[in-house]
Amino acid sequence: MFSQRIGRLLSALGALLLIGGLFLTWYHIDRAGGFVESSTGFDTFPRLRVLILAGAIVLLLSAVVAQTRAVLVVRTLVGLALGVLILRRIAFPPDLADPISAQAGVLVGLVGAVAGVVGGLVDSSREAVERYPEMAFWRPPAGELGGGAGASHPMNGARHDAAGGHTVDSTAEEI
Repeated sequence: MFSQRIGRLLSALGALLLIGGLFLTWYHIDRAGGFVESSTGFDTFPRLRVLILAGAIVLLLSAVVAQTRAVLVVRTLVGLALGVLILRRIAFPPDLADPISAQAGVLVGLVGAVAGVVGGLVDSSREAVERYPEMAFWRPPAGELGGGAGASHPMNGARHDAAGGHTVDSTAEEI
């Protein structure tokens, strides 16, 4: 079923965006004399690129292996960590003597990290709802479902007959 694979697909797509985003332009550096130098994420960040590549590989692998609770937690945490690292680069770009401006590669990396974490959250929440159905806030608990025509109402102890009239449920009055 497609809905059971959406988290995996989001994480895999996020991993591919993270890897591809490293090769896009992250910054334009305005050099003296009006010269603009472009810098990819791969060129600019020797340590960050290793973390992003490693994280993207973990996201990709976690999307294809058996989905245990540990795998889902790791996938979610890796996506979150990558998102924080990239957000840090957006908020605090490299400190250079020349002015710089962020480019599309930064945003592609951020979208990839967000897709990775959302993929992990989607699968984690689905597993939690399957294991603990009472946690599904969008579904009323089984005890609150209506029983159809003629069922007693838990609040007033009354039962509706086929004509829409009320009859008293004597067991509700005894309790």
